[in-house]
Amino acid sequence: MIKIKDLINKQYIAQLSIIFIFLITLLFSVLSYIIGKESVRRTFIFPSADKGEYIVEYRNLTKEPIQGDVQLFIDELLLGSTIERTKSLFSSGTKVLSCFQRDQTLYLNLSSDLLEMGEGVIEIRDGMDLLKKNIQKNFSKIHEIEIFVNGKIAFEN
Repeated sequence: MIKIKDLINKQYIAQLSIIFIFLITLLFSVLSYIIGKESVRRTFIFPSADKGEYIVEYRNLTKEPIQGDVQLFIDELLLGSTIERTKSLFSSGTKVLSCFQRDQTLYLNLSSDLLEMGEGVIEIRDGMDLLKKNIQKNFSKIHEIEIFVNGKIAFEN
């Protein structure tokens, strides 16, 4: 025979469980909101391994990084995609040597690792065009981008 005391305890435990799950969900939501407030969503466009296609990826990046938001974005772009079946813009090991903006022009100096061709990398000229497209899509105040490789201008327009 079931006792009333046992029924009350079971109902009490069930209610406490529901309240506990609700509080955990609320805490998770508040933490997500706080973390999301300190980041900015950026769009990354990578070349697909399939010819002529692009893959768009979204990442949340720190809102005020030490190296600057444009350089953080470029560093992330140079790391490559997290999605399979994409190619890299430049060969592995390509780094940003310097990056600064004056008025509406971005001056970007990349390491000479960029010049090495490898498997899973698009043509250098295409990589530079896609790099510029990514930057201009995410930073509307940048109208011109001057790319240098080890201090020497990469391509004349």
